[in-house]
Amino acid sequence: MKELVIHASITLAAVWLLWVMFVAVMRLQMLRDAGQLTTGQKIMGYPTLLLGLVLDFALNVVLCTLIFIELPREWTVSARLWRHSTQGSGWRKKAALLVRTQLLDTADPRGYHSG
Repeated sequence: MKELVIHASITLAAVWLLWVMFVAVMRLQMLRDAGQLTTGQKIMGYPTLLLGLVLDFALNVVLCTLIFIELPREWTVSARLWRHSTQGSGWRKKAALLVRTQLLDTADPRGYHSG
């Protein structure tokens, strides 16, 4: 039981960290697109982007494979969510739409997150 709690805690922390990194990177994208991204922000932001991509890939391969009960076809969680929310059906589409609308879309400068 103790191991289950530890694994669940690590998983939740990883999901939270991926979301925080996503929001940070989306803000950096907004600054870049507006021509306001400073050198200091680049120095701090690019490692965040790299670490976020590694975490994104790992969570897509492990956690999303378990959640969606399928092997990944995409490299990132976002791309998988986009596929399921736009081309999927049933419970996978509902789950992907829930995550996108509640966590990702409004943080993306475009107003929707397509992965």
